[in-house]
Amino acid sequence: MPQMNRLEPDAPWVEVVATGADWDKADPALLRAMLSQLVLIRAFEEYVLDLSKAGLIHGPAHSSIGQEAAALTEITGTDRHSTPHEHARR
Repeated sequence: MPQMNRLEPDAPWVEVVATGADWDKADPALLRAMLSQLVLIRAFEEYVLDLSKAGLIHGPAHSSIGQEAAALTEITGTDRHSTPHEHARR
């Protein structure tokens, strides 16, 4: 039987939940653009995996499926302290 060790993170864990007020403040055009970018990133990741499975990529193909939002924050310049609404006004 494996040994189980309880982990205690150094930083507190929190859940961030968007409220109705958050969605009301968000710029619809920015949200559409962000969704479009998320879909594009996911499609690219899936295409790379398809190419790899077909033997058309010579070397490792590392997927980041499920981490699209991290790439999106780099593209838009948003971070965990800003909201899409705040970014749109920059």
